[in-house]
Amino acid sequence: MNYKDLQIQLGYTFNDQSLIELALTHKSYSNTLNNERLEFLGDSILNSIISEYLFLRFGNQKEGLLTRMRAFLVKAETLTIKAEELFLEKIIKLSKGTANLSKERKNSILEGAFEAVIGAIFIDGGWNAAKDITLKTFKKNLEALSEDMTFKDAKTELQELFQSQKNDLPKYIVEDMGQNKFLCSVKYADIVFKSSGTSKRIAETNVAMKLLAYINQNNV
Repeated sequence: MNYKDLQIQLGYTFNDQSLIELALTHKSYSNTLNNERLEFLGDSILNSIISEYLFLRFGNQKEGLLTRMRAFLVKAETLTIKAEELFLEKIIKLSKGTANLSKERKNSILEGAFEAVIGAIFIDGGWNAAKDITLKTFKKNLEALSEDMTFKDAKTELQELFQSQKNDLPKYIVEDMGQNKFLCSVKYADIVFKSSGTSKRIAETNVAMKLLAYINQNNV
């Protein structure tokens, strides 16, 4: 995994390649040239893009619900998953000590790196580029969104929905496909829903979002 691979996965090529390198340089690696400023910017841009999307999509909803929706979409856990899906942990520059931290202790670093990448895209390509990449990256999350959700994680949301319908709890069947790819399937109403991810957790989350989107769109 390298900067070129990341840009292919994002669907965006930087005009200034130094920006993507800066976005993936942690302060532990360099105290002077690191991604803290881009992380600060990316956080604001990300919140603005999601806010605009929610404002336009849910035109009759009040501020309180829109705020809860936004918080649900851009919470730390979700941003960490986005970073994992992009394999940012494989290319972010860290000090040797920081690189040896446990996966859990590096979650906030990955979250910040994802925000920094969004900030870098904004600086390099402007609002429309940052918006296009953000909405594409959050496509599954946005499709699974509905006004009557409790705004918990997708698996909990799906479990509570199944319980309210008096159905058996969702059964996640995960298959290790190799090369950091896992395929997860869940059966609902005689339909098997499948989705993949770079870890079991991500695969299960993705298939839960896919099923929630189907239920929301078909009112079933």
